[in-house]
Amino acid sequence: MTTKPTPVIALACLTALGLTWGSALAQSPPLTLTPAVQAAPHQVLHLSTSAYNEVVQDWLVMTLAVQKEGLQAPAVQTQLNAVVSDALAVATPLAKPGGVEVSMGKMNVSPRYGREGKTHGWTGSAKLVLQGRDAVQIATLAARLQDLTVAQIDWQLSPEQKTAAESRIQAEAVARFQSKAQALTQQFGFAAYTLREIRVSAQEADEGIPMPRMAMAQMAVPALAPVPAVAGKSRVVVNISGSIALR
Repeated sequence: MTTKPTPVIALACLTALGLTWGSALAQSPPLTLTPAVQAAPHQVLHLSTSAYNEVVQDWLVMTLAVQKEGLQAPAVQTQLNAVVSDALAVATPLAKPGGVEVSMGKMNVSPRYGREGKTHGWTGSAKLVLQGRDAVQIATLAARLQDLTVAQIDWQLSPEQKTAAESRIQAEAVARFQSKAQALTQQFGFAAYTLREIRVSAQEADEGIPMPRMAMAQMAVPALAPVPAVAGKSRVVVNISGSIALR
């Protein structure tokens, strides 16, 4: 016949071992996992470089404008609509995609105030935009629209020209980044490097002819004479920045 140990006997055994009942329940520590092998630390280096080139602008944007005044807003808007409609009737048949593109600009009619702060008539303006690669045709067409005057001339890079320029310059910027990274790696006494992060951005800076002077030249030329339009250059810049791990 066997007998079961009583709690008093069990407690006595624990006491003899120098343990309390609470410590016996808590003697198993929580399990923690540690990596068997820790990765060797790397030295991180941040650097940046850029490359640029000047590209001849091939896209002309010429903005033509007309202003009208009157005592009533509807009358002013009617005058503006008439001028723009006549201009579109002349320009639209000559439009060619990429060569000469014609579009409406902003039209605005607003009150004109006198000294007493009361409305003293209305003034309005409307714009017509001619743009494209055919600068000669655009300038000639602008001269034919005698009810409109040249408000602004802007030379830009066409999307195709800008994309091609960025592709060429980006290759040069990448080569400079790689060369700089390799040189710094060796100068700091490391054997090689790995890329961690790279950022690439591109921007275009205008270096063309001052536009206000060209716009004023339109007023001095005889009727039907082409508007002066000389292309400038844009500086296309590609910037590369990032970080490398030296090893």
